[in-house]
Amino acid sequence: MKISFSLLAILVTLSVFVPFFIFIFKGLNNTTKTKHKAENLLKSNGFKYNQKEVWNNKFIGLTEDKKVLSYVAFKPDENQVLNLELSEIKSCEVISDYKKDIDKITRLKHLDLKIWFYTPNKEAVVISFFDTDEAFTEDYEARRIENWKDIIDNNLKVTVNAKMAS
Repeated sequence: MKISFSLLAILVTLSVFVPFFIFIFKGLNNTTKTKHKAENLLKSNGFKYNQKEVWNNKFIGLTEDKKVLSYVAFKPDENQVLNLELSEIKSCEVISDYKKDIDKITRLKHLDLKIWFYTPNKEAVVISFFDTDEAFTEDYEARRIENWKDIIDNNLKVTVNAKMAS
């Protein structure tokens, strides 16, 4: 009786925790695959990154010399690869779009970082951090986009100060 009850308790416990660990492993494995795909794609450019982040089939990184911002979005049809020189960037702005559902809850629809350049004929670039059409849940994108906006702004100030000093 004690053995069958113990065996039943073990089976119930495993049936709860095993799927949980499988989901965690799959998520980590997905992130690792995205990271390796991005590094292999950008390795051809010869860049090394000291600040980088991977999430939802996206990669963003700042090179060690803090001159190039790279962004990669892996899509089923075609990958979007952007390598932006920080010396050409004038400013950046967070663009967020919210929608109100039938249940009157406001949810994030799009979260983008718009980057303007000094050259007037060069069109502004929009880097997508979150889109409800691509991902169903948010993964701290609001915090992530603010962090990268601050990183870009801080490096722009360093670049502007260096230009003024010379």
